[in-house]
Amino acid sequence: MKDIAESLGISVNAVSLALNNKPGIGEETRQAILNIAHAMGYLETKEKFMRTYSSTHLCVMMQKRYSEDLNFYGKVLIGVTEEARNRGFDAMVDFFDDSQSAVPKVVRDHRVAGIIVIGKISDDNITQLQGYHIPLVIVDHASLTRQADSILTDNKQGGFLITRYLLEKGLQRIGFFGDLDYSLSIKERFFGFFEALYAQTGNRQRLYRDIERSSVLSNIEQYALKNDTAVIAKRLQELEQLPEAFVCSNDRAAIAVQLALESLGWRVPEDVSLTGFDDIDMCERIRPRLTTIRVNKEAMGRLAVQRICHRIDHKSAPFQNIVMSVELIERESVKEARAPRDSLPYSRKPMGEKPFL
Repeated sequence: MKDIAESLGISVNAVSLALNNKPGIGEETRQAILNIAHAMGYLETKEKFMRTYSSTHLCVMMQKRYSEDLNFYGKVLIGVTEEARNRGFDAMVDFFDDSQSAVPKVVRDHRVAGIIVIGKISDDNITQLQGYHIPLVIVDHASLTRQADSILTDNKQGGFLITRYLLEKGLQRIGFFGDLDYSLSIKERFFGFFEALYAQTGNRQRLYRDIERSSVLSNIEQYALKNDTAVIAKRLQELEQLPEAFVCSNDRAAIAVQLALESLGWRVPEDVSLTGFDDIDMCERIRPRLTTIRVNKEAMGRLAVQRICHRIDHKSAPFQNIVMSVELIERESVKEARAPRDSLPYSRKPMGEKPFL
């Protein structure tokens, strides 16, 4: 304790208060003390301090690839850390590779009270984490084979709402832009998109064919995250038919599609209408401002911490998938179509006189 006190320029008494989880010092000082104690290996040798550490910390896990775009998960993380602080926890973030074993050392050493996973995680890694019998909550992902508490967005509702909105605008040929293998969320958004179109057409087989002609459904999310306009423009050029509107898997994808369309000489929304999903800050900054589905990202993070606290106190309670509703946000990236509103989607009319470049 003297070594820790000297390294931080504080009293030994302050160190003792932090290690014994007692009041009397600020939270930043407490966190600094615990971090140094952990780095020195002090906690591992003192069982009572280990108990203190494990009752005051949460492990927040997120795949490394999500660090490339924190517009969505960064807001979830803010919600997690703020709610954790309000409830007396410190959050430790661990970035992992889902193709490998993803159990952080703090979990293996039982130095956390709970685990929050933000985004997709494999069933194998869920199984490994659950083997440590530490409360676990997953945000924006749910396993189909493993039971676990999850905080989810109503992606199907969002996909349905945004597609129905386009149909009500008189738009007929509507394509989907998003990698269906990237996440469960995108699959669910596509499902809502499909069901809205099916409610109009009543013909699944024809709908499958027409969606394929006007959609980009695989191997594209990585290029959208990097704003790789050249690759996206090439994929758009390969489409059999350019749609009148794209329902995009998320806002970053929609912005990337807009840049690609503009590079090919097309305008949004005059030539192609665009919609996104998530309502990141950039939606208000681009021109035209992006019509999208609003997800309350910070609320998802706060709810995850609340669920962890409930699970800590009720270890045998039934697992829950908590689904949060979404909201349609109308801006300027969608135009009113000239076609009559009672026309069916994917009628075989050509898209105006302008050829696809």
